[in-house]
Amino acid sequence: MRQASRERFNRMSRRNHNPGHTPVRTCLGCGLGDAQAAMVRLAAVGGAVSIDAERRRGGRGGYLHPRPDCLERFARSKTRAFRSLRVALDVQARRSITQMLSARLDSNGPLE
Repeated sequence: MRQASRERFNRMSRRNHNPGHTPVRTCLGCGLGDAQAAMVRLAAVGGAVSIDAERRRGGRGGYLHPRPDCLERFARSKTRAFRSLRVALDVQARRSITQMLSARLDSNGPLE
């Protein structure tokens, strides 16, 4: 790497690094922003939406609080297409996602 390029790279990396930064995401149920670590990720891959508890799956992602009220709001939402997922979900698909999430939350506590 040339000296000028290396100096520019070092300046850019220092500018973008903030050790106190916490990623904030918006809940698809309640619409409130919260820390990414406090939410469950939904991933839309190939038109199908599934739970991504490890937050490693590729594709578009949306986030939900793992609380019954947020899950119910997501299931009852009048919105058909969620912008973050870029996928249209009918009521039945949303209900099945919330049932899967509820079952996982009931069986083993928090999704980690």
